Amino acid sequence: MHKNIISLLLLSIAAVATAGGFYNPWEEIVRPSTGQHQIFGGYNAGCLQGASAPRDTGNGFQYIELSRNKFWGHVSTHRFIERMGSVLRPQGMSLLVADVSMPRGGPFTWDHASHQVGLDMDIEFLQDPRSLQRDLTIDEREQLPKYYLADQDANAVIEKNWSEKYVTMLRTFAQDDAVHVMFVHPSIKKKICENPANRQSWLAKVQPWWGHEEHVHVRLKCPADSPNCKSKPDFTEIGCDTEEFLWWFSEEWRQLYEARKKWQRDNPNPEPVPLPSLPTQCQSVLKDAGTR
Repeated sequence: MHKNIISLLLLSIAAVATAGGFYNPWEEIVRPSTGQHQIFGGYNAGCLQGASAPRDTGNGFQYIELSRNKFWGHVSTHRFIERMGSVLRPQGMSLLVADVSMPRGGPFTWDHASHQVGLDMDIEFLQDPRSLQRDLTIDEREQLPKYYLADQDANAVIEKNWSEKYVTMLRTFAQDDAVHVMFVHPSIKKKICENPANRQSWLAKVQPWWGHEEHVHVRLKCPADSPNCKSKPDFTEIGCDTEEFLWWFSEEWRQLYEARKKWQRDNPNPEPVPLPSLPTQCQSVLKDAGTR
């Protein structure tokens, strides 16, 4: 564990999520549980025993927004970042890694529906030139601007921000055997599909989803050391010319998008959704007092 992350944790004050009578105990925990790495449950309803913190900086990568304390993951996740950084750094890229999971995994109140077992990670599209030259300071990592590849209202790529390096980044991720699926704004996949040379097997792992205009969500497969990890069934490929993919650019999609925007305007302070039902082992992970 890198000394910067240790220092940050020692200064952390746990934030307890409350909203009316709602309470999320997973967000009170600031350190991982004891025990060997073990995943219980799945991406949207699970937890992580013995989570590990990453090195905050390495060859071709830096973890950002460390104060959120959401950099914890399964060891395979941090190894994936290290592999990708070492491959992409010679190509002039430095990965800025945001949320992975909380110290013991488990459900978030607001930020994510998944990211519960240390196998999901958000990697920013931003390429900060300073990160190619040196380690960013903790303050700099907290204040990085958002870099948008897509305009949600226009449902289109922002052409002045687009570069073929993003195709290289996504292809490199997708071709790694550990990756299960990745989520991006639909217009980003559409842009990639426009080049016939990109229509290869790796593109099946790149799936359209709401948001994700400033980062890619990478999800890894369940690791061999966690027999109780529940990976979702293989996803259905949404190819460039399929009806499922073209729906994201249809009038029906537009109506749904506008309805979602209106609901958000009309409900600025929504009630949290109920926490999911978790595997029984997660209660032991939550109550473990060894490293709290």
